Amino acid sequence: MKIIIRQSDFNRIYEHALSERPNEACGLIAGVDTEDGVREIRKVYLLTNVDHTNEHFSIDPKEQLAAVKDMRASGLSPLGNWHSHPETPSRPSEEDKRLAHDPRASYLILSLAEEGNPVLNAFHIEGRLEERMVRKEELVVVMEDRQIRADEKLDVTDVVCPITFVKTKVALEELEEGEVLQVHLNDGEPVQNVPRSVKEEGHEVLRLDDNGDGTFELFIRKVGE
Repeated sequence: MKIIIRQSDFNRIYEHALSERPNEACGLIAGVDTEDGVREIRKVYLLTNVDHTNEHFSIDPKEQLAAVKDMRASGLSPLGNWHSHPETPSRPSEEDKRLAHDPRASYLILSLAEEGNPVLNAFHIEGRLEERMVRKEELVVVMEDRQIRADEKLDVTDVVCPITFVKTKVALEELEEGEVLQVHLNDGEPVQNVPRSVKEEGHEVLRLDDNGDGTFELFIRKVGE
């Protein structure tokens, strides 16, 4: 099976895995299976490893339930899970194989063993416990189209910092998770401070475009509620 993941989702997984080192990080993946046999990951969930160890992971049950509910509300199907190997290669450990109970799932493993060179692979695992079969799946990381569709637009060129960020934060609070806010802002302090501040709030900066006239377009995807 061919699996497609967006570069921005790969980046989110990588950054979360780095933040959780030396422990394993984990989460779920959701999306659709197309008629031509391609599995498209359309949303990744960054969840808590309640084991807090570098050898295995257990997803927080409450977070897992909330993620599944969100998938249903978004019209997405659960496709499997992902987790990191802070010190070992990107392949299933004996523990990973033992805990792979769903033969329909894709299991993504991100290795951080080589500093600055993350390796993400996908695997299919099935069969009886004593003779689990592991097959590597084709995983393609794709760049998003340069045309980003904004769900809402905000112009803060008429205010100064910190009001630029305050207005941006309020606008993000009114969006649903996953929706995109386009912010029109000035050069100088606004373009330096607003992107940094929204990242600190946990949101995803998709792109920052220079309009060439002293203003910028900032695209932000809301993460979390």
